[in-house]
Amino acid sequence: PIDTAKAVLNDIQKYGHARRPSLGIRTLAIGPDLAQQMGLPAEYGILIESVAPGSAADRAGLRGGNQTAYLGNEQISIGGDLIVAIDGHQITNSQDLAEIMDEHQPGDAVTVTFYRGPRKMTTRLTLGEAHETTV
Repeated sequence: PIDTAKAVLNDIQKYGHARRPSLGIRTLAIGPDLAQQMGLPAEYGILIESVAPGSAADRAGLRGGNQTAYLGNEQISIGGDLIVAIDGHQITNSQDLAEIMDEHQPGDAVTVTFYRGPRKMTTRLTLGEAHETTV
């Protein structure tokens, strides 16, 4: 997206390299069909498949999947937390997450709303710096 490109160019001018904020998670977008099949408590969100050790999400206690499943031919991890909002902004897919990350820098604090099983929870965390495999 153009906003991401602008943010990256701004980072390069300021720091000499791109500094993108990160939760430190690998995710799977969830829609109504998948949510129903998985028995999830919300019809939308991003399911955390894995959490990078030492990342912002790890420090905040967010959990990745603990069961292996298949979505078509793709192996996925299920059973992790389902993120539905960040700072009150609904998260329905990875694009929503990218747009929110474009508004922040590493070190910013955000409030994450998620489901752990049927329980809706929130946590406040400080964003880390992005690496290639996580957001």
